[in-house]
Amino acid sequence: MQIEAEMAYDFKRNFTTITSNGGNTQFVSVGWRPLHALFGPKIESSGGAVRFFGTFKAGLINFSVSNQNALNGFQSGLSDITTGNTSAGIYPGVGVEGFIGPFGLRADAGDEIYFKNGTHNNIRVTFGPTIRF
Repeated sequence: MQIEAEMAYDFKRNFTTITSNGGNTQFVSVGWRPLHALFGPKIESSGGAVRFFGTFKAGLINFSVSNQNALNGFQSGLSDITTGNTSAGIYPGVGVEGFIGPFGLRADAGDEIYFKNGTHNNIRVTFGPTIRF
């Protein structure tokens, strides 16, 4: 059994729209920038280089709108947690990770649920490197 904490910040995105009048392209910049902060237990299978796990994290999701650069937008999102548009969130998930020494790869999938004017489900699948210490 382990305890995990995670924080993620979604950067500004550009979307492309194409009109039907001959293929004009328009790039639209969206300033919607959620900040996710979750914490909770991870229960994994014992031993070996490859391990399966389940997790249940709880925390918050803050929704903000900003036209600032990434660093200033992140700082603004952090300071906006207590005064902004923040909702409670939970994340039940399962996954697998493999290690060679302290370095490994991890993949997990789950449902990030937040509570704002009802319950909202967001399927989340992640994959990437991990370091065990």
